[in-house]
Amino acid sequence: YDRIFEKQFFDLNQHANLPLRGFIDVLCENFTRYQRFTEDGQYQIVPTEKQKQFLERIICGEESFHFSEVGTGKTKVIMPLLCQTFLSSNIEAHRYLARGGKQKDTLVILVPEHLVPDARHQVFKHCLNLNFRQEYRVYDDIFALLHPQVHLGANNGESKPKKQIFVVSFNQFKKALTYDKICQKVRPHREHILVIADEVDDFLDRDKLVFNICSNKANTFAPTTLELYFETSCAAYHRKECPRELFQSSPNPAYWIDLYEKFDAIYNEIQDASKSLNKSFGIFNEQTLRHCTSSISHDIEGYKALIARPYESVNRAMPGSYYSDVERTIFLTFVILSEDIAKYDELFQGERKFITFEYWREYLTELDYDELVYGHNRLSEIAENYPNASLGLIRFLYIIILKRMEIRDRSRSVNSVDIIFNFDCIGFTGTPFLDNYPTSDYIRHQREDDIPPSIDRSFYAYTSEELSQDEFENRFSQFQGQNSDVKVEYVSSDFMQESLKIGEMETLKEIFTREQENPKAESRKTTKAPFNAIVDLCGIFKLSTIEDVRSLVLEHFGPGCFHYIYHIDQSDGSDRMLCIKSKNDVTFDEEFYRDLCKRYGADLRHKIFFFVDNRNYIGKDVPYQLIYQRHFKLPLFVKSVVIAHDVEDFSKIWQAMGRSRTMNDTTFSIYKSNIPADMIKGNNGLGDIKTLPLTRLLYTKNCDCKMAGNLSSIYQTLIALYNLSQDSFYYSDDIVNSFIEKMEMTIQTKVKMLEDKIARVVLGTPVPARILEHIFLDKFRGSPNKAVA
Repeated sequence: YDRIFEKQFFDLNQHANLPLRGFIDVLCENFTRYQRFTEDGQYQIVPTEKQKQFLERIICGEESFHFSEVGTGKTKVIMPLLCQTFLSSNIEAHRYLARGGKQKDTLVILVPEHLVPDARHQVFKHCLNLNFRQEYRVYDDIFALLHPQVHLGANNGESKPKKQIFVVSFNQFKKALTYDKICQKVRPHREHILVIADEVDDFLDRDKLVFNICSNKANTFAPTTLELYFETSCAAYHRKECPRELFQSSPNPAYWIDLYEKFDAIYNEIQDASKSLNKSFGIFNEQTLRHCTSSISHDIEGYKALIARPYESVNRAMPGSYYSDVERTIFLTFVILSEDIAKYDELFQGERKFITFEYWREYLTELDYDELVYGHNRLSEIAENYPNASLGLIRFLYIIILKRMEIRDRSRSVNSVDIIFNFDCIGFTGTPFLDNYPTSDYIRHQREDDIPPSIDRSFYAYTSEELSQDEFENRFSQFQGQNSDVKVEYVSSDFMQESLKIGEMETLKEIFTREQENPKAESRKTTKAPFNAIVDLCGIFKLSTIEDVRSLVLEHFGPGCFHYIYHIDQSDGSDRMLCIKSKNDVTFDEEFYRDLCKRYGADLRHKIFFFVDNRNYIGKDVPYQLIYQRHFKLPLFVKSVVIAHDVEDFSKIWQAMGRSRTMNDTTFSIYKSNIPADMIKGNNGLGDIKTLPLTRLLYTKNCDCKMAGNLSSIYQTLIALYNLSQDSFYYSDDIVNSFIEKMEMTIQTKVKMLEDKIARVVLGTPVPARILEHIFLDKFRGSPNKAVA
C-alpha cells in the first residue's frame, strides 16, 4: 500500500539543499499537476515568470508586505506556493521565512472573511499530498487551539515540532487572541509563528483595525431615561426642533442636547447610499446571520446588545470606530422601526397583550382596544391601515427593545497592529496603500532607528508633492503594472439621490437606460447589451435580491439578450448562475462553464450578466475569465459598470474594477457623485485612466488619507503600544459604556485616567515612545498641509 500511495505524494524534502530560485522552479512545475487541462490542451493555471519572481520577492524581501496588481494570482497561485514552501525543508527558504527570528513551525493564513472558503480550498487542494508519511496538520478553525490535544511546538515525546497551518479570517484570529487559553499556547511560541496576510490593506484598514468581544449585562435604564431616548430619536428622525424644555427635567440636560445633535448628524449620514441601513440586520438570528459561516450560535449571543447596525459594519462593534457606538445603535433601531416595521411583527405578537388600557387611551385610541391586545392582525397590517397610530406602536416596541438591550460588562479588544507587533508577518495586496508599522523583528531587537518601510511606496503620490502630470502618470503606471491600458469613463451619479427615493430597482433601470443611450455604445442598434457586468461597490442594491435583478434584466433587455445572471452566494461565497428563463439557480462550476461554451461559443459573454455585490468587491475571483480569453481571444467582461457613487476611496474603486481579470480589454463606467464640474464637462467618453483629472484627485487623496489615518487608527496604535509594554495580545477596556459615563457625567474623569495611564506607560518606555515618534513623523511628512509636512 505504501508503494501505491507514495506515488500520489510530492516529496518536497528531497530538495532541501536546492538554491531558493531552483526550488521555486520545482514548486511551480509541480503546481501544474494540480490543475486540470482546458479544451485547448493546456493546464488551467501555469505559474508565470513574473509570479515566480513575486514569490521569491515575498520570501526574501526586506519589506513585510508586497504589491502585485489585481488579478495576478495572489490567492490561487502565490498563497498555496507559500504554504508548500513552508511545509518543505528547503534550508534557504526557511532561513528567509524566519524573518530574522527563530525557525517557523506554525503558519497562519489570514484572509478577509468572504475569502475564507476559497483560501481553505486552495490550501487543502495543494497541501494535503506532500511528503509521504510526514506528519503535519492543516486546520480551518483557529479555535482548534482550545482542544487540549492541539499543541504548538514539540509535544511530549516528539524530537522536533510538527508543522501546522491555520486558515482563518482576520476577525476570527483576533477573536481567538482574546481567549486566555489560546494566548497561553500562542504567546510563548509566537516567535515560531509566521503570519501571511492576503489583502493586507484590508487587514490594516483604519476602520476595521480592531475586534472587540465583551460580556454583557442587563441595563438599568429608568423609565424617564427610556422616554427621553424615544423623544430624542423621534425628534431627530422626523426633523423636529430639539425638545430642550423636555430635557431640562433630566439630571444632565447637556447630554440630551448633544445626543439630539448627534442623532441629527447620523440621520444626515445615512442618507448617503454607502452608509444607509441594511434592514435585513435589524434582528439577529440564524437567517439574518446566514453570511457568517462559522460559530453562528456564538455570534447570536454576541449580537444581543445590537438592535441595528450600518451595512458597512464588520461582524462586531469596534470601540472607537464609526460602528461601535451604542447611541448610534439606539437611533438606528428607531429608524428601522419607522421604515421597516414589518421586521417586528413577531415581537409585537408576543408583547401586544402587555399594552395597558392607560397606554392605549393616551396613544392608540384610534384602534379598538380588545382587537389591539387580543387580536391576530400583524403589526405591519395595523400600521398600514391606521397610519396615525404608527408612532404609538413604535413607542411601545421601542421602549421594550431598549429595556432588553444589554450593555457591556467587561470588554477585550485585539487590533491588527497588535498582530503586526507580536508576529513575524508577510503579506500581499493589489491596492498597496497602508500605514507604516515596525515589524516584530524591529521590536524584538529593541531598535530605535527609523522604521523600515513595510511596503514599497515609490508609486505613492501625495498632494504636497505637487507633481507634474508626467511624473504623476509615471507613478500611476507603476501602480497599474500589467494593467497598463485601462479605459475608463467617469459618469455622474448625482441622479441616484432622487432615484433611490423611488427604489433600488428604479436606480438600476436608470443605469441600464443611461448605458444604452451612451453615444459611444457600440451595440445601441443590436440585441446585445453594451455592458454585461455591474459591481455594486457601495451597496446601492443592498435590499434587493438576485431575483429582483433578474426580473429587471428580463424586463429591460428582453428574453433574447441575457440568458443567465452570475451572482455570489451570500452564505458560502460560492459562484452561482441564475437562469433568467427557468429561474433555476445552479453552481457555476467547470462542467457548467464547458457546457455554456459549447452552446454559445465566443458569444457566451453576451449571454451572462455578472452581478457582484459589495461584500465581494475585494479579492473575489469571478471564475473562467482567463480561460475564456485564452480560448476566444476576447474578455468575458465586455464592459463593467462600477457603482462607486459616494465612495471616495480609490483603493476600493480599483478593487471593484479588478473583478475583471482582463482590465486592459474590458472598458469601465465608474458612476461617481459630486464630480467637480471641470472634471466632467466636455467628457468625450472613454479615456486612459491615468490621464483623467478625477483619477489624479482620487489617487492623491487616497495616498494622503491612508498615510494620515484617523482618530480610531491612531488610538488603536497607542493601545497596541500599551499592550506591547504589558506583554499582552489584548486590551481590557477601562471605559466600557462611554454613553452611560457621559450621561452620568463621569466620562471626563475616566478619560483623564486613561490618558495618564497610556502616557505613563507608552511615553515612559523608550522603545514604544520611539516607535510612536517614528509613526507620527512618517504621517506628518506625507501631510497635504505644508506646515505639517
